[in-house]
Amino acid sequence: MIRPPLTLLAAAAGLVIGAAVVFLTPSRVLFPPAAAVEAQREPGVRWACAMMDFIAETRGDGICPVCGMKLQRIAAGAYGAEQRRRMQLETDEVTSGPAIVTVRAYGAARWDDRRAQVVVPRIAGRIVKRHAGALHDASEVKAGDPLYDLSSPELLSAQAELVAAIASGDESLVAAVSQRFARWNLAAAAQRIRDGGSPSDVVTIVSPADGIVMAPEVMGEAAALPAVGTEVMANDPLVRIVDPTAYMVVVHVPESQARLLRLGQAADLASDDGGALRDVAATIAWLAPALSLETRTREVHIHLIDRERRLFAGSLVSARIRAALGPDLQPADPDQPTTWGTFTLVAKSAVLSTGIRHVAWRLASSDGGAQTFELATLALGPRLEDESGNDRYVVRAGLEPGQRVATQGAFLIDSQAQLVGSPSLLFPDGAVAPAPAHVH
Repeated sequence: MIRPPLTLLAAAAGLVIGAAVVFLTPSRVLFPPAAAVEAQREPGVRWACAMMDFIAETRGDGICPVCGMKLQRIAAGAYGAEQRRRMQLETDEVTSGPAIVTVRAYGAARWDDRRAQVVVPRIAGRIVKRHAGALHDASEVKAGDPLYDLSSPELLSAQAELVAAIASGDESLVAAVSQRFARWNLAAAAQRIRDGGSPSDVVTIVSPADGIVMAPEVMGEAAALPAVGTEVMANDPLVRIVDPTAYMVVVHVPESQARLLRLGQAADLASDDGGALRDVAATIAWLAPALSLETRTREVHIHLIDRERRLFAGSLVSARIRAALGPDLQPADPDQPTTWGTFTLVAKSAVLSTGIRHVAWRLASSDGGAQTFELATLALGPRLEDESGNDRYVVRAGLEPGQRVATQGAFLIDSQAQLVGSPSLLFPDGAVAPAPAHVH
């Protein structure tokens, strides 16, 4: 006869005993009446197991039915000194003052085309020589340095006419022909003929100023420097001469701060390779009337003169622009305190937000070592960042100056409020019933 293993016998015995216990236990013990459970509830209090995924509305026997550990009392908003230490809970005072903000933006430097000079011939011809200043893009030249030699049959013909006019002795005719040379900016060629020189079809185009030679722009884009043999018409652009100390910095300001700017605001600039440009006076010269749909930023142009030539065209530049808000939350003059408004300000770290709803946990009372926090629903204005990098919000409603709010640890307070069913960030009216942690 085969005897069953002892483990099977033990399991069967356990099932029989368990069934007997359940059968003999009164139903009021296993399933207490709803009224009895309700009587044991404390508003805003839940009991949770620190080990298992279990939360109860009442303490019951104080033991987790899953693992047997002692249940912990959870009451949102009320914390003793030891609890605050474990949560690393910190508070900050709500203040009142002007809304001063440092707008930080980033972009790149480029030549200031406002100070560029375009070199054009006043007479048609063909390029027969490129001088040193026109051999390479970005060559540096001085005023009067030769750039191109141009062969022009029209110039040769005009010189022949001037020779004939001089031979005729008719001064009025000589003056009329000489005016043509003046229109071409070639008065020196006419004077050479008067001094007895021989006619020549070659004219030298020189730089009108000190600067850097750049290729001309065609349809808004830089073209190549004209080569030998190129036929050019009168007033066709040959090169641009840019001022190597004059730059336009193009930065992009985030949409959230786009309205804080105004023309003429000063900007503190720094570059990755040149460091802070403390001696450079830079102001906003142009503001884009629309935001970029791709980057959600506003383009800003800042003009400057860098006489030390620490920047390159293309240098990455950061800008810090000091701004202020008036009483109507519109940009004010940052240099005129009389135009500033006074606002309630709260640390950004105290604000919990869904993007639509904003709350903070306000210190309601402090009794000895215990502190109690309450939920404050906020209406916010702009976010501000000062020169030290501290973020604050303008509070339009929900808090008053002098009150204190939780900063570090605010999220833990809100999480416990959700566990116990109290009003919180996600549940303005509180949860109707606590959901187990594994239910989402």
